[in-house]
Amino acid sequence: MMARTSRAHGRSGGRNSSRTSYRSGTIEIFTRPHQNPYLRVVGWIIRFRAELTCIAVILTITLVLRDHIGPANTALVLGFVTVMVIGVPTSRRYVAARCWAVTTRHRMRACFGQTRTMTHDGKMPLLLWSRPSPVGERVRVWLPAGLSVKDIDQVTDRISTACWARTTRVTPVRAQAALVVVDVVRRDPLTVGDIVPTGIHDLAELTETEADEHITPEDTGNVVALPSRDTLTGARTTAPTPPAEKKPGRTSGKNATAHRTADDEDADPSL
Repeated sequence: MMARTSRAHGRSGGRNSSRTSYRSGTIEIFTRPHQNPYLRVVGWIIRFRAELTCIAVILTITLVLRDHIGPANTALVLGFVTVMVIGVPTSRRYVAARCWAVTTRHRMRACFGQTRTMTHDGKMPLLLWSRPSPVGERVRVWLPAGLSVKDIDQVTDRISTACWARTTRVTPVRAQAALVVVDVVRRDPLTVGDIVPTGIHDLAELTETEADEHITPEDTGNVVALPSRDTLTGARTTAPTPPAEKKPGRTSGKNATAHRTADDEDADPSL
């Protein structure tokens, strides 16, 4: 029955694809409906729009320059422009980031096809556009009817493998459930780059005289002078010494007699 069904669909123009599920061991059959050849060509043009645009621009510039300055000069101009784009770090990073964005979009589509991330009719998620991000690339994905964010979230590890990335993050858009933002992370911005020196360790090793020399006249209005070690030592030396407390105890000798006489005079005013 399965062979007859596949043959019948083949005659009607549809395509069947089957695979053995690694979870349950059963055979899953995906039926792809017949597609119009013109629509397939339009879809191919949309997917390769970046490459086709670059080819069209290069061909147009080449033809215009060849008509005005000749074939030899045209080759020199194109070679000079290519060397400048590759030699200047800013333009080189820009071109490399755009190339990675286009490559990520193609690799994601290939991953969706290999992992069967599609509807039962064979419709895969639509990759609207991709652009570079501080950590890699960001791709906006439109989900057709029959798919949800969980379907994309289940294959994040395979997307990372297909795109040669570190990890993949899926973020649904709150305003539209069918729109998903996929971040392909290639690098961690917190672990790259040089540490910016603050100069605190250098100032900590300076003496008071050297530290005063580093203070400019413009900063004197905002700097509060702190007491030095000598000032604190002098203040500590000139501070009055508090009187020592007399501990109660027995007195002997002349001091004891004088103390008792003074107490008797205070007690009897007639004496």
